[in-house]
Formats: sequence, structure tokens, C-alpha cells
Amino acid sequence: MAARQLSDGNPDGTTLGQDASDKISFYGATTVARQATAAAGTDAATTQALANALKLALDNLGITA
Repeated sequence: MAARQLSDGNPDGTTLGQDASDKISFYGATTVARQATAAAGTDAATTQALANALKLALDNLGITA
């Protein structure tokens, strides 16, 4: 089975979701709205919080597990 392309060849590109409340997912995960994240890391604790928030967002979207 050939993969289906999302692009229609538009030179402006392709977007998923029209606004932050539109839900998307990958690899069969439950759809979720745009993911929030922590503030930029400025020390070890906030950097760890940012890394954890990014991992959770990727997991929620189904990109990582």
C-alpha cells in the first residue's frame, strides 16, 4: 500500500489544525489540542521541568511513547 501524501503541492506549505483548539495526533494516539510547555530553562531545575514538559507533550501527541 502506497503512503498517502498530505501535501497538495501548495508553495506556501501544509498546516495541521486551523487554531490551537483543533485536535491532532500521530500513530493512532488520542487526539489532543495544542500542547502547552514550561518556560525556558534558566537553571538545572527549570531546565529539567522544561525537558519533562516537552517529553509529555510529545507523548500526548503520539510522537514518542
